[in-house]
Amino acid sequence: MRFRILGPLEIWTGQDWSGIGAPKWRAVLAALLLNPGQVVSTERLITELWDTEPPAGAANLVSVYVLRVRRLIGDRKGDILATRAPGYQLRLEPGDLDATAFEALTRQGRAALAAGNAQSAATLLTEALALWRGDALSDIPPSGLVTAEADRLGESRLTALELRITADLHCGLAAQLVPELRRLISDSPLREGLWLLLMRALDSAGRRAEAVAAFGEARQVLADELGVDPGPDLRRLYQRLLSAEADARPPGPALGPDAAAAGAGATLAAGAPAAAPAGPAGERAVPAGPRDAEPAGPPEPAGQPVTVARAARSAGLTGDQDTAGEPRGVSGAGGADGTPTPAQLPADLADFTGRGAHLARLRGLLSGASGTTRQAVAVAVVAGTPGLGKTALAVHAAHELRQEFGDGQLYVSLLGASEQPVVPGEILARLLRDLGVNAHQIPAGQEERAALYRTRLADRRVLIVLDDARDAAQVRPLLPGSASCAVIVTSRHRLADLAGSRLVDLDVLDDAEARGLLTAIIGEERAAAEPGPVREVLDACAGLPLAIRIAGARLTARRGWAVKTLARRLADQHRRVAELTAGDLAVRACFDVSFESLRHLATGQGVDPAHAFRLLGLWQGPHISLPAAAALLGQSEDEVADALEVLVDANLLESPAPDIYRFHDLLRAYAAERALAQEPAEAVTEAVSRVLWWYLRTADAAAGVVTRSRERVPLGAGGPPGGALAFATGEEALEWSAGERANLVAATRQAAAYDLHDIAWKLPVAVLVCFDRHGYRAEWVATHQVALDSARRSGDRHGEAWVLNNLGMVHSQLRSPDATSYLEQALAIHRERGDRHGQAQVTNNIAFDFQIRGMHSEALPALAQALELQRQVGHRYGEGVALSNFGEAFLELGRYEEAIASLQEALPIVRETGARRVEANILCNLGRAHMDLGQAGDGATLLEQALSVQRAERDKYGQAGSLKYLGQARSQAGQASAARAAWEEAVQLLESLADDKQAAGLRSRLEELGTETGES
Repeated sequence: MRFRILGPLEIWTGQDWSGIGAPKWRAVLAALLLNPGQVVSTERLITELWDTEPPAGAANLVSVYVLRVRRLIGDRKGDILATRAPGYQLRLEPGDLDATAFEALTRQGRAALAAGNAQSAATLLTEALALWRGDALSDIPPSGLVTAEADRLGESRLTALELRITADLHCGLAAQLVPELRRLISDSPLREGLWLLLMRALDSAGRRAEAVAAFGEARQVLADELGVDPGPDLRRLYQRLLSAEADARPPGPALGPDAAAAGAGATLAAGAPAAAPAGPAGERAVPAGPRDAEPAGPPEPAGQPVTVARAARSAGLTGDQDTAGEPRGVSGAGGADGTPTPAQLPADLADFTGRGAHLARLRGLLSGASGTTRQAVAVAVVAGTPGLGKTALAVHAAHELRQEFGDGQLYVSLLGASEQPVVPGEILARLLRDLGVNAHQIPAGQEERAALYRTRLADRRVLIVLDDARDAAQVRPLLPGSASCAVIVTSRHRLADLAGSRLVDLDVLDDAEARGLLTAIIGEERAAAEPGPVREVLDACAGLPLAIRIAGARLTARRGWAVKTLARRLADQHRRVAELTAGDLAVRACFDVSFESLRHLATGQGVDPAHAFRLLGLWQGPHISLPAAAALLGQSEDEVADALEVLVDANLLESPAPDIYRFHDLLRAYAAERALAQEPAEAVTEAVSRVLWWYLRTADAAAGVVTRSRERVPLGAGGPPGGALAFATGEEALEWSAGERANLVAATRQAAAYDLHDIAWKLPVAVLVCFDRHGYRAEWVATHQVALDSARRSGDRHGEAWVLNNLGMVHSQLRSPDATSYLEQALAIHRERGDRHGQAQVTNNIAFDFQIRGMHSEALPALAQALELQRQVGHRYGEGVALSNFGEAFLELGRYEEAIASLQEALPIVRETGARRVEANILCNLGRAHMDLGQAGDGATLLEQALSVQRAERDKYGQAGSLKYLGQARSQAGQASAARAAWEEAVQLLESLADDKQAAGLRSRLEELGTETGES
């Protein structure tokens, strides 16, 4: 072994282990050790060493540090720490690093344990853990990389510890393990795996009552720290402990099958198992909600042994049976007829935040349920995506309404999202027992139980919370018949077929609510100290309450962390779902439950919803239309629509508008994980290729309808089969491109990321005409920067020149000095290729750039050259554009007669080619020329004609320009009100295009106009 990082960083000198004195040297070596065999760039090392504030000459300092490290490890020739552009590479053999050896031993130990060889597993895992000398990388200055890797290694260490303890348990060492587990739990109280092992160790050591009490401790810790119940593994073990105790008791009076199944503590408090193992009667015990208080039982005789039942009662965890075999009543004083008053609501969250509108709606639906005006039971369904806090909202609302339901509150988890949702008959048996019905009086059939349940609730004011329902069929038998009762149902489905119900549809928290929740967990002082990182953490959580709660729990459990540490860890979208884990509470686990439920929704025909869910996660745009989704999945729109609507009903997908779908950000990341894990690599590539080709073909179709004069991008014969959208009018095409604006940018980037470079450069070129009409200059620049890189990567010189020309055009419009460089590069490529048409196009744009910068005299020679080239190649559209630009240059130089002549020569040419936008520009410039010659009336007429064409073409920039000059013409004619109307409309257009400079200029003109006319 040559290097050690499982503790302070150390190197082997050939005789002994030695530390490294200089922190920067340690940091450089650590960064290389954490990326073994990879080239780590000098830039990345600079970031690791100095974050965002590197000193002057940082690159030279890095090279000095590398030289020092080489000397320390005896590698003067650079055989181990090699220089590889653009940085350095550390070459490690398998046994060179203690962390690698630890992971290998852990894998071997896990395999031995799985094979049933506990002794060998214990030996291997003990050897692995012996490599640790403290916290990993403990003497390395913190950075994003170091902190993340230290945490990962620390998690691996705890996992190995749990495996070793499991192996020791199999070797019969339970009693010796209890003290060690207690110590580990004190360090990691939220790690449910350790609590599980402690309960197993205590039970194996013959201390079953203490094992049950440990469950109570775990439940309390999780409730206090996270506001959640223990996970399913802990609950199942707890139930088994109770069942084992019940099996050991002397038999009492005969019970019915449901009572027999429920006898082993079926009425459980918060944290009861999701589904208890089947008992002798073949039925599962049904989990119940917690009570607010447990009535005091008779005092235990002095010296009586502590039993599991006593331990559970003392912890407030379970009901019990008295000596007559009757179920003990739940808390409350009881009704006049002696029926116990249930109070089963789980504890409310102390830091419950936001949801004001939803709480108001629930109160409005359920408040006053006992009044005489209501004819049927009030049922509110709280539905939403996994992790939105449906249960928390329902419980919080139920606590607020408790005073209105003095005859009690019932709570039951229906386990609808699990593999085995509880059947209504079992739930009814439990609820009847909770309402005081003797076990032997509970009917055998579900219908009879439902009838007795409704009878017991008749005219009573009881609030029932049915948590996590699978579907309406599971809920219907549990609805009371009396209008004095009310029901809150939570479900991941909307339960549209539950007659008489009212939906409370949850969405993510808004920004204020999200910040309020995180602040309530981590404290106002900590949140206020790092507002930027807090915002980044909240952005990563995307308003999902579960994610925010987990993020808060991680920060609370790690007081030494800055908020920016967690923000950095969450910045990687590919690891975000994995990072959102605290103890056994995890976003992934929450999503897993909903995803697994899709198996029950598949019909075996059409598109499998689970398959659709996975592939949709591959798409990186903010939303997806039905036609695009059909292309992604390679199926017909009708079949895909059915699958997507299933996902919408399951709250795994949103549909903000007809045939438009979108994911919550974290669900998208989860779906992508599923796709990469479960779909063949070839299927993933084909799906992405299909949807990107669909976008390219549709963008080309849109451009072809918007203008027929522009050169179309060559699509080529490649690509998967599949069509594209067709557009009847330019209006339709522009409307589509506006709605797909963000998706087109995402598609360009995704094409480049998947090495589909032919699409990545052609898609921006194809959609340019639409982006230009809308004034989407930021998107124009962003997509073409990607396109330029892809054209160069694919070696397509024609495409490279095309993209460079387009970048020159937009930078000209933005008045950027970069325009000249792009255009000159494009012109050089066209000359190299002998493409006179391309040369003519770029030369014209070089002239236009001169004009944009006010250098109109300099533009004239370039325009003459462009006009000659356009006529040589017979490109009528290009000839018309060159003449139009000549006219504008003459106009700006005050050569009005020449301007009018050039513009009038250009007008029939552009009309011939159908270039309506250029036609409007010519009319506008003709109007300006007549206006400058003192012919304001003729000028206004021409400007109005230009404006009419621009409105039809949806050319916003063109409209703003024509309105600006039309206002001038009307002002010259003494029409102040008409001038004001034109300028105000122009200002609105410019503001919508974020052109603040031109808008400010026109606002000044409006103020001057008001002063001149005496207006205020």
